[in-house]
Amino acid sequence: MSWILDAARASRAAQPTPDATALERAFGLRQNLFEDFRRFYALFWEQKLVDPVILELCRLRIAQIHGCEAELRLRYQPALDAGLSEEKLAALQDASHSSAYSEAERACVAFAELFTIDPHAIDDEDAARVVAALGDAGTVALVEALALFDGFVRFRLVLGVEPPEAARVVVPAPCAAGPVY
Repeated sequence: MSWILDAARASRAAQPTPDATALERAFGLRQNLFEDFRRFYALFWEQKLVDPVILELCRLRIAQIHGCEAELRLRYQPALDAGLSEEKLAALQDASHSSAYSEAERACVAFAELFTIDPHAIDDEDAARVVAALGDAGTVALVEALALFDGFVRFRLVLGVEPPEAARVVVPAPCAAGPVY
């Protein structure tokens, strides 16, 4: 039996609720993948191996690089609570030269840019700056988060999945049971 038939059967059994987000409806055909995705995405915010401001800056910089307006409209509350400022967001495209950023933020955003545009261009010095800022466990978490952010932005663009129409949507941290925008 093909995965399409399995997915159609699963979709009929687990129809999204009327208040489901556009992304939740898009994932409806593969509910098992959606649950795994949500659990994995939530880990970065729950385990707190990387400052939520750094996670959010990297996520948004990746969205800028890909031109993903839907992702750029989202803000995660933990990053705002941790001090993510409009000044930093306004300077995001030139974070490596902005005085609004700490050394750790500059190193991580620069690493995120390379990871997204040309991962082969990442050199030992780029990695060393991130390790100095985050430690080994934080660096591993950041690289995993970057892969997820990059892949997810591409996925969102391919599917044309949009969050609510507001200019900016502030949402709680991703969690295994909560909505995904």
